[in-house]
Amino acid sequence: MNRLRRARPWLGTLVEIEAEAALDSAAVLAAIDAAFAAIAAVHAAMSVHDPHSELSRLNAGAHRQALPISAPLLQVLRAALDFASASDGAFDPMVGGHLTALGLLPEAAVAAAPEASWRDLQVDDRGCVQFARPLRLDLGGIAKGYAVDAAVAVLRAAGISAAQVNAGGDLRVFGAAPQRIALRDPRAPSRLAHAIELQDQALATSAPYHTAATGLPSALIEPRSGQPYAGGDSLSVIAPTCLIADALTKVALFATTERRDALLERHDARLLILSADSR
Repeated sequence: MNRLRRARPWLGTLVEIEAEAALDSAAVLAAIDAAFAAIAAVHAAMSVHDPHSELSRLNAGAHRQALPISAPLLQVLRAALDFASASDGAFDPMVGGHLTALGLLPEAAVAAAPEASWRDLQVDDRGCVQFARPLRLDLGGIAKGYAVDAAVAVLRAAGISAAQVNAGGDLRVFGAAPQRIALRDPRAPSRLAHAIELQDQALATSAPYHTAATGLPSALIEPRSGQPYAGGDSLSVIAPTCLIADALTKVALFATTERRDALLERHDARLLILSADSR
């Protein structure tokens, strides 16, 4: 068995891929390269920071006319709208305007309406998107999970028998044996506080790890108030896919307990909370 590990900067973080297979090193490396290419394609389509991305094109023009989008972006957008509806807006892909106002995103060519929400986005039967008013769609709460899942699909198709894809703490593993994953202490992110074992599962974490050190507000936004998450707890979700885990961490932060628990059950997911107040 050959086991290789590589890391590259994508999705605003460092993405690490570790893969093992009964293949020669060149074949394993080719599979890893192909997985990174899948992640790069998601970044190119869905980055809110890249003015040339497909997402930026929507933000610039979808309030004027319906615009066609690619199949991957359509899949992620429909998933985001489903989570928004099911959580009563606790998950909302329209927080880009709030992030811009807080200085966490660069100014956009078109300013988002302050009252914008997921209900202002329409997807027609042709897969075209139109905004009811100027919006700043930001898929940062779900696209990273989708990218991890895309990389896993490429690795499996290439004959990799076991792997871990980790995009800044949003990760997915597969293989015959469980893999041990460490979770950071929300009070001291450089310290590990808890460990779990995953097997053919994904995990995502939302926590304000670096807000105290940087002095910047949290990028975790309560969509209905537009205010940054003010708590100190770390919330992790274990789910069958990383897209689901990624989205559900925001649901866990901002939804009612009833809606949170219903969505966790619906998606066969479970929630882990590391309290900043624990001793």
